[in-house]
Amino acid sequence: MIAHPPLAPLLGALARLRDAGVPHALGASGLFASLGVVDSVNDWDVTCEADLDTLAALFADQPHERFGNSGCHADHKLNLEGGGIELIARFAFFVEGGIVRIPTRVTGEWNGVPVGSPEAWAAAYWLMGELEDSARRRDRAERLFAHLERVGADGEIVRLLLAQPLPVALASRLEALPLGR
Repeated sequence: MIAHPPLAPLLGALARLRDAGVPHALGASGLFASLGVVDSVNDWDVTCEADLDTLAALFADQPHERFGNSGCHADHKLNLEGGGIELIARFAFFVEGGIVRIPTRVTGEWNGVPVGSPEAWAAAYWLMGELEDSARRRDRAERLFAHLERVGADGEIVRLLLAQPLPVALASRLEALPLGR
């Protein structure tokens, strides 16, 4: 059994995104839970292919908090439910060569929630681990890379990531993944 925050508020938020035609997918610990890698989720992180103003307008009738880019994060965020749901507007990171955009791709469903790409989140955690010097995030990246080495990676998602100005070490890691999905 996986411990997690209530699903009803998340499903309600995702219904608004779906109805507005905003591509979105669950990531972070929710993605890990869907893969059976963790047994608890603290909050819901959802990547969205929309700008922050669009997301804020969709949730204008609900309490929310807006966050701009900070540190290595080139994206913006809209927090709902007191931070229990984080909508990440155009997931991206500042790197030496520019901005790396992490694509939102749905690769499955878990508890009625569209789940994001392990390839995209492996790259994101790798970047956060290096740019923030975070052992926890490096570990998360390693867990996702190990998963992808077992099951194979989605070639289309890998190609999308490789089109970004990735650090050489990350690009090499993605190129070495076996393709299987």
